[in-house]
Amino acid sequence: MFSDKLIRIIDWFIPAELRINTANLWRARIFVISHLIGPFSAVAILGYLYRSLAVHDFVFWLICALCVAFWLLPFALKRMRTLTWLALFSFCDLTFVSFLGSFFYGGVSSPFLPWVLVALLIGFFYLGDRAFLVVSIFGAHLAAFCIAYVLNGSFPERVPVEELSTVGMISALCATLYSSMMAIYYAYVVMDQSTLRQEIEKHLVTAAKLRQAKEDAESADEAKAVFLAKMNHQLRTPLNAIIGYSEILLEEIEPNANSADEADLKTINSAGRHLLSLVSDVLYMPKIEADNVEVSLRPIDLDRCLDEVTSTCRNLVSQNGNEFILEKVGTLGVIQTDETRLRQILINLLGNAGKFTKNGKILLRAKRVAAQKHAQVIISVEDNGIGIPAEAIAGLFTNFNRASSVTAKSYGGSGLGLAVSHQLARLLNGDLLVESEPGRGSIFTVQLPVATPVAAEAA
Repeated sequence: MFSDKLIRIIDWFIPAELRINTANLWRARIFVISHLIGPFSAVAILGYLYRSLAVHDFVFWLICALCVAFWLLPFALKRMRTLTWLALFSFCDLTFVSFLGSFFYGGVSSPFLPWVLVALLIGFFYLGDRAFLVVSIFGAHLAAFCIAYVLNGSFPERVPVEELSTVGMISALCATLYSSMMAIYYAYVVMDQSTLRQEIEKHLVTAAKLRQAKEDAESADEAKAVFLAKMNHQLRTPLNAIIGYSEILLEEIEPNANSADEADLKTINSAGRHLLSLVSDVLYMPKIEADNVEVSLRPIDLDRCLDEVTSTCRNLVSQNGNEFILEKVGTLGVIQTDETRLRQILINLLGNAGKFTKNGKILLRAKRVAAQKHAQVIISVEDNGIGIPAEAIAGLFTNFNRASSVTAKSYGGSGLGLAVSHQLARLLNGDLLVESEPGRGSIFTVQLPVATPVAAEAA
């Protein structure tokens, strides 16, 4: 299209630095268009004066040279790569030509006089952020015009005023068209700013709604935290009582007594422990997600800790006819960690191993290794149970994840135990890894530093 070709021609004068911002690009385009087309309006005036004047003196040729200079400004823009100084020169040039031409050729009836207002418009258009400079330059020219009039006593009559009426109308029309072009651009800018303002108001309303939603969510989280804290006590107390009384009754039951009663008590005890683990996982996960879990890293005797975990979990692991073995490779010694969180991780892993393994073997192995930078302890829980499909391992440590719908239906569980354990391992500056093969069992490995990074560096 013709308009696209015209835009490409105009953009040839505009350096890349002014094309980054849309507003600057259009200001530069208006500058190029006005300085290529604008001087043609002076041709009519200067051509008329050339024919009318008997003598073409220095004033006439100076005005001609300054008008021709407008055509050179677009080329200067391409070379100088700045608009501010060229706009300042353009404003000064047109202001000087307008007042000089008005003084020598017609005074207040001069065809140059309408361009005085155009010059002022150009000054504020391109140098709006330097309004004081624009006013000062314009005021200086106006003052010089008035002083020259007062000193001379009148305007020099080089051309009869009545002969300037026709060219004056042409000049006024050209000045009007020139001003209209800038006014159209101003209208475009105002409309664009109005649209932008509407978009800003919409975004402000959206931001206010988001803030309100955020506050509502925080209030809901706070209410949830209070509710969970209360439910923690309300649920654990009766469950611990059920587990405790069932254990007491199992200890007091006489040998060779009714085996059905013993089986019922074991079922009650097992169900109570299972429900307690589910409640613990559900109540504990929000704390981890909210970063409200306090971790106390202290020196602990790892040998003693593993012996206590083994004693606690032996019945839990062996209830499906499993063999439970604790294997320590060398002396484990003292490590710096949170014993409560470590016990929670191991009990979760051993509980899972005991649940998904029947008449098999579960091995709790621990060893101390020297890593490249810091010593580590490797604690693994190995079983030869049902195993985990390869496609399920990737999401194994996400909340409410189960290996498959079949295992969920057959073995139950909240799907939070492994997610909690994985998060706790990370809080202890370690990690939890898994290797598994369906039908051959699983190996869950906890890697923990012997000392915290800060302590290790201090050492």
